[in-house]
Amino acid sequence: MQEERQMILKMIEDGKISAEEGMRLLNALKDEGSGTKASEGKSEKGEGDRRSEDTKRGSTSKKQRGPWDYQQAEEKFSSFASKFSEFVDDAVHRVKDMDLDFNFGSSEGIDHVFEQKDVFLKEADIHVENGSIDLRPSESGEVRVECDVQVYRVRDKEEARREFLRDVQFSVSNGKLKLESRKKSMRVNAIVYMPVENLDKLKLYTFNGKIKGEHIPVHELNAKAVNGKISFERIDAKECHLETMNGSIGVKQLYTVEADLKTMNGSVDIEAARGNIHIESVNGTVHFRLAEASQAKTYIKTTTGSIFVAVPENAKTEGEVKTSVGGIHCQLSDMSIIEEKKEFASKKMTFIANKQGEGHFYIEAEAMTGSVHIK
Repeated sequence: MQEERQMILKMIEDGKISAEEGMRLLNALKDEGSGTKASEGKSEKGEGDRRSEDTKRGSTSKKQRGPWDYQQAEEKFSSFASKFSEFVDDAVHRVKDMDLDFNFGSSEGIDHVFEQKDVFLKEADIHVENGSIDLRPSESGEVRVECDVQVYRVRDKEEARREFLRDVQFSVSNGKLKLESRKKSMRVNAIVYMPVENLDKLKLYTFNGKIKGEHIPVHELNAKAVNGKISFERIDAKECHLETMNGSIGVKQLYTVEADLKTMNGSVDIEAARGNIHIESVNGTVHFRLAEASQAKTYIKTTTGSIFVAVPENAKTEGEVKTSVGGIHCQLSDMSIIEEKKEFASKKMTFIANKQGEGHFYIEAEAMTGSVHIK
């Protein structure tokens, strides 16, 4: 908790969030901590007599932290990390919106819909310089793009619509959808409905805005957001590349052959995954859960955050974990430690667990200042 408090204070010092926003976040962190203490207090009250008897007998043994305590702590930390990431993301976008208003003055808002029916779609390329992308499958075989637009430096809505239609490109030809908005003085939030049954390639880009999607089956997915988070309900892909500079990455179901996920400032949260996956975050915590016992390999690295990995009980698991100043916590059944090093500012463990289990999951996890948890 001390680590998160220092992060908040640093953001206030750097001017990334206001003092008032920082206080609200610190209070939320304090509430998380007090809730944990309260629950521990109730447990201790029920065991008071037993501890008194132990004291009388001269017992010096300390209460060990069990699996339930670990799980409870992980859930609380996960909840706070998610809220913290969402708070930072919202704060960044509020600042960006204020910058637009300051630099470009007032704006005019308009709505516009692009659509084309009976489309056999093989490829989609969507580029939005300022605004968000929201992908949704279309069951009717049509492409429909609903745009919520703010146009700056215009006199009225009529001029705003003319600028929008002049500067935004929309086309569907030869099985390819192209949507492009490159003007920074125009914010376009686009909800894109498109058929995904035959989709081979999907390329998404935003400079200032988030990318989100529902169930997206595709051969190759490439999504990049410079200032904004990336989130998907489900991805079925042979190749998947997700990257953001300032924002979190979240996927509820990630089923892929090869996946590469990177963020500079943000957390990564994968609720269920299958395939070979590479995850990196410089300033953020990583949560990863293997969906099922299978042949899979995962590499996770973070500089200032911690790593939490959950593995099915019946999965054969082999791995190597490292941390500089954090701790290593492995709670796997039938685990054998092959090599372990506990030096100052350098900890390492190589292990194999559940040798008779199904599949073969190999994990490499490296955290510089945080801890690594595998269970």
